[in-house]
Amino acid sequence: MQHCLYLLGAILLAVYAAKLLVDGGVAISHRLGIPQFIIGAVVIGFGSSMPELAVNVKAATAGETGLALGNLLGSNLFNLCFTLALVALITPLAVGRDSRVKDLPMHFIAALMVAVCGNQLYLDHINYHQIMLSHGIILLSFFGIYLYYTALEVADNSPHKKLLHQSHHKLVEQEHVFSVSKACALMTLGLIGLVIGGELIVEQALIIANNVGMSEHNIGLLIVGPGTSVPELVACLIAAHKRNTDMIIGNILGSNLFNIFFTLAVTAIIAPVPLDLALNKVVLMYLLVSLLLIPIVWCSKEKKIGRPAALLLLCSYGLYLWIAVNS
Repeated sequence: MQHCLYLLGAILLAVYAAKLLVDGGVAISHRLGIPQFIIGAVVIGFGSSMPELAVNVKAATAGETGLALGNLLGSNLFNLCFTLALVALITPLAVGRDSRVKDLPMHFIAALMVAVCGNQLYLDHINYHQIMLSHGIILLSFFGIYLYYTALEVADNSPHKKLLHQSHHKLVEQEHVFSVSKACALMTLGLIGLVIGGELIVEQALIIANNVGMSEHNIGLLIVGPGTSVPELVACLIAAHKRNTDMIIGNILGSNLFNIFFTLAVTAIIAPVPLDLALNKVVLMYLLVSLLLIPIVWCSKEKKIGRPAALLLLCSYGLYLWIAVNS
């Protein structure tokens, strides 16, 4: 119980440190004259995924890559099958045309790349499963592509993410009052907090895994991944309460894409990420859910994720939990 409380405290520290880093980064960006749309798309848009990055960098440098991949898969499936479903139960989510054409297919491509890159044994007849340095470079290339068109969307004020971008711009406008010294102090504290938080999360997760006999990747799938996804859950519930449902799809898909195209890429560059049979089942589950979302949205008359689809996603999350626990 004691280590569970330590783990919870470490996750809260990492989440709060990410906010400090974003606040300081926004202020510094203003002082340097960086355009608002770049700040909104990059600094704030991906800020909530910083805890996952901190955990993975620490896990990779410590050689605990099972925890690292479990963290990402657990976070993405929590975002997709729990957060998205919970919000859709509260209010149906309309999905704009650009999201249907760009974001959902890109999200499926990200899941497909994890499945393909991590299954050399089946596809290339090589006697191992792992995501390697070359895969990390490819994933980073896709991150650059996604970042490019995201920045263009913000600059053009694209309708399907208008509310999300407006929200980012409000945050940008609120934070520019910081002095350079205060902004640097916030960024420094944020980075220190992320480093310490990431280290404590990995340390406590491994202690819990040893104490209860769970594998590293299960700790990542069931505890660390969902825990580091709390910022996305809170942001989406607030947006649903305010009826700003256009923000929700952008938040969730943007966070998931950052996790795969950037965080997993950085992890693989630091150390190869093995994909054992148990994690492979979860990757397949993630791939199927990502694929399932596309026809759900396109076949809906109003192009919405409604309550029936939300229940299906929640059932998928229950199946995922069963797979993770019994692997």
